[in-house]
Order: sequence, then C-alpha cells, then structure tokens
Amino acid sequence: MPQIEAKPYAFPYDGDLDPAKTALILIDMQVDFCGHGGYVDQMGYDINATRAPIEPLQRILKAARRTGCRVIHTREGHRPSLADLPQNKRWRSAQICGGSGGIGTPGPCGRVLVRGEPGWDLIPELLPLPHEDIIDKCGKGSFHATDLEMLLRTTGTTTLLLGGITTDVCVHTTMREGNDRGFECCLITDGTGATDPGNHQAAHKMVTMQHGVFGCIASSNAILKVLDALPTNPMKGAPAWPQRPFRPLVLAPQGNLLTKTIAEAKPFPYSFLPTSVALLMVDWQNDFLDPRGFGASLGNDVTSLRQGVQNAKRLLELFRSKGLTVAHTLEAHSKDLSDVHPAKKRRCPKIGEKGELGRVLVKGEAGNAIIDELQPRDSEIIIHKPGKGAFYATSLETQLRAAGCTHLIMTGVTTEVCVQSTAREANDRGFEVLVVSDATESYIPAFKEATLAMIVSQGGIVGWTAETGAVVKALAS
Repeated sequence: MPQIEAKPYAFPYDGDLDPAKTALILIDMQVDFCGHGGYVDQMGYDINATRAPIEPLQRILKAARRTGCRVIHTREGHRPSLADLPQNKRWRSAQICGGSGGIGTPGPCGRVLVRGEPGWDLIPELLPLPHEDIIDKCGKGSFHATDLEMLLRTTGTTTLLLGGITTDVCVHTTMREGNDRGFECCLITDGTGATDPGNHQAAHKMVTMQHGVFGCIASSNAILKVLDALPTNPMKGAPAWPQRPFRPLVLAPQGNLLTKTIAEAKPFPYSFLPTSVALLMVDWQNDFLDPRGFGASLGNDVTSLRQGVQNAKRLLELFRSKGLTVAHTLEAHSKDLSDVHPAKKRRCPKIGEKGELGRVLVKGEAGNAIIDELQPRDSEIIIHKPGKGAFYATSLETQLRAAGCTHLIMTGVTTEVCVQSTAREANDRGFEVLVVSDATESYIPAFKEATLAMIVSQGGIVGWTAETGAVVKALAS
C-alpha cells in the first residue's frame, strides 16, 4: 500500500496508506453553503467557488467507499430553538446579511443553518449512505462539542483526508483541531473551496510550512492514484478514548455603563466589560524569539518576531495597572515527551533534543521560558500546552470561565500558527476574540497578513483585529 504524493511530505508520514485506519471527512457540503438560494448565495458570494470541490469529492468518495475507508460527513447547523447559537455568532451573521436575516431566519431554503431545514441538509451529489456517520456541529471546527474524536478513536482511525467548504474556515479549523489531537491530516486541494480565492490559496500554503505544521496537502488525482490501486479493505475496530467535557458559554451582560469600545477595530467596533476581558499572551518564549533558540535553528529570522514585543509589553503593563486578567501560554512538553504525538515528533524531530537553551520545547528549560520583557507574575494564569491551540488538553477555558472572562484580547507568536489556532478555538467556544495586529508577528510577514484577513473576513468570522493604540485608548478612556 503506497503513500500519497503530497506536500511537503508523502502521506501518511508513518508508512503506507491503510484504509482500515483512514477516514474521509466531507465538511459541510450543504445546500446553505454551495446550493442555489442557500446562505452563501444569499450573502452575495459566487457559489461556483464553493461548488468547485463537488466533482473531485465525488470521485474520491466513490474510491473511499470501495476500499473500505471510513466516510464521515459534517453539517454546520443549530437546533430549531437556537439554544446552541452563541450570541456573537448570531450577531455577526445578521450583519453579513445587512443587519437583518442570517442564521435562524427564513430564506429560500428554509431557516438558515437550522437543523432539519432544506438548506441545512447535504447536497444531493454527496449524500451519505445509511451506514455513514454524520457529525452535526454548532461551530466551525468538527471536533468542538461533537463526538467526532470518540468515533475516530473507537474505530482505530488515525489518518484523515479532509475535503469540503470552506477551506479557510471550517476545513482549516477542523484540520487544526485534528492535528492537535494527534491525527495525521491531509487536505484535498481541489476537494476544498472558499468564497475568497486568496484565502483559499493561503490556507493551502499555511499547511505546508514548517514541514507540514498541520499535516500536508494533496490533489484528488494524487489520492486517487493510491486509492484506485487498493483492493476492498473493511474497517476494523479499536478501543475508545475518553472525551473532555464541553463547558457552556456564559455571556457578559449588555448595555453596562462601564462598557469599553474599540471603535477602530475591524470589521466593526469591539465592545467589552473590563471585568470580563482577559489579555492572552501566546507563546512569547525564548524557543521562538531567542537567536539561540528552536525557531532560529530552523533557519528563521527571529528579529521579525521581536517587532511585536514592545506593543505586547505596553498592553501587559496596562492590564496589570488596571488589575485585569492576564494569561500566558507556552508550547511545552513534559520531560519524558509522553505528550508529544508521534506525528508531531516526526515533523519536528528536534523536540526534546539538546540545544543551546536546553532541551527544545520542554518544560523548565531555558528555551521554554517566556522572554525577559514579558515575564509573567505568579498571580497570572500560565498555561503549558502540547498543541498549537491553547485550549486543547489544557485548563485555559476553565480558568477563563472561573475569572468571568467572555472576551479575549490576544498578542503572541506566530500569527498564523499558535495565535490563529487559539483564536479559532476560542471563537468556537463562544469567546469574543480580538487579535492585536501590531502585537503579533510571524517569521513570514505574508502569513501574518493573510491570517489577519481571514479573522475579519465574512463580517468577522473568527473575530476582530485592532492596533495597540486603539486598545490602549479604549481601556484608558
């Protein structure tokens, strides 16, 4: 069983493709996203872009079924009561549609993105077979508040082929979630589509950086070349993994006289209560910013990351002066590396190895410490995370909820990897997220700009952006 010719490495990384361990996940191929009269059509986007993946996915679906790969379909949608629709998502949806309409309102295909309505259902070209699982999700990511991980663990699935729409939103969020959980992920380039061509291409390229920071990408033809050479191979079962509990959102009260507003935020003003906001400082650690550290050892110019340090420091000092919640995160692993997924170790073999600043990305080492300018205080939240996102396998959500935080103002590095993954995870959990554009940096400036564009696209699909000065002005007012 051969490997798939993919970028930046042959897929899967650990050997030949095994259909018994592989799932094809078709993400949100729904009428509301790629059908006439659906939600995307109503927003005025060209649905030819979101319909482009249909034919490649039809061919891959046929081959996957024949070879015995598990097939899973996802649908984004909400209960008829809209009880699982966060208020921030409801509000953004209405703004996209001119201030009225949006999720839950009647349209040509029934109530928009409501379960059971014609627009919410999967398109006829890619209907599931009776035995194929369907994941109904209320967020962008397919793992958040669903049993997807449980299904994959129970069936012994370790390898994921990801197709669907949109590339830069639901597909990318799902891939990031899957990667952080240790699944080996491959995004199907022509089996994905987006409303914006630039975001579509940038989302593909982001996957390939750092030797496949989230996995790899491959065309449908490259995947079919392997699948077509395989015989039928039924799925095999495996023991289940336990699930982490989902904690519901508690929204901040509206209309409070103490509400602060960042008028200059994009795509529209960002309002919050100081008692409900936290400053999240993502991965300002020596491993990434020190010229002797891990990031520099990969050939990166660390001076690019240091451009955001002074603005991050300015915000940190302001939050401290006002007694507001501050949280710091570090990408860090245990000394025995037991929390390093094999896929991550394969892509990043330097983890745990001895460097100039100690063992790379290991807790307690000099390289894993936060830089001197942004050292945390004992009273502040400190999160050690094994993945790119700060919510996966950590207590961050618990601590933020305990502090009464519903809004996050984020700084950190790198913009397109850990900052963006954390922002996406926070958004799916109902937090109102603002990324401070000049207090986050990337080794690759184009990726920073693409990430900031993705966050605010479609009426703030992930959240907001603003510059440091605007945040300071709002808090100081």
